[in-house]
Amino acid sequence: MISLVQLLVMFLYVFLKGFQHQNVIGGNYKSAFVLSYLMAGFAVAEVTLTVQEGWSSILPMGTGAALGIVASMYVYRRLNKDGKST
Repeated sequence: MISLVQLLVMFLYVFLKGFQHQNVIGGNYKSAFVLSYLMAGFAVAEVTLTVQEGWSSILPMGTGAALGIVASMYVYRRLNKDGKST
């Protein structure tokens, strides 16, 4: 169960980081501001889970991170396909 939580936390954390990166590049100030607080929450969760579980965190967190970054790239492009900022 903890592995699933780690995977989901890391997915969301890296998803937000990737989306945030695109916001910065695109000059989307409002979205960047709001996402900063969400990222802070998931950063704390990520560190807490890593400390709690140690080296066994690598596989679920790595998988979540890999899926999260690809998903953020896809979603950002789908939401911004018309060139308008978020």
